[in-house]
Formats: sequence, C-alpha cells, structure tokens
Amino acid sequence: MTYSVRKKPENTNEIKVANRLAKLLNEDMGLNLEAVGFHLVRNNPVIAYRRLEVLSLMAGEEYDRLMEEMKGN
Repeated sequence: MTYSVRKKPENTNEIKVANRLAKLLNEDMGLNLEAVGFHLVRNNPVIAYRRLEVLSLMAGEEYDRLMEEMKGN
C-alpha cells in the first residue's frame, strides 16, 4: 500500500493531464470505451496500456479513500 500526503492542489502537470483526460472521457457519453480500449492496446506501445492501468488503480484507491472520508471514518 502506498502512503500519500494530502496537500493543497496546485496547477501541476498532473492536474492538467487529469483534467484533459476527464474532459476527453466526458465529452462523448456515447463513446464505446471497449473499442477505445481495444485500439489503445492494438495500436500503441504496451507502455500506454500499463500507464493507463496504473492510473486506473490509483483512481480507484483515491475514490475509496474519498468515500471513507465522506462516511466520517
């Protein structure tokens, strides 16, 4: 398990990338994400998939922490 320190958000490259990814994923709700995943794996180096996998795992962990905070635990 990793240890994270909460600090005030800054306008970092990570925040900018996260915002761009969210915008891409939310601009077309009819987008077939399964097809996007297929083409991501088939048409790009494996590192793109691995990095997206890390991003997904970290987002899931952060979401779980946020839900725990909202419950007051």
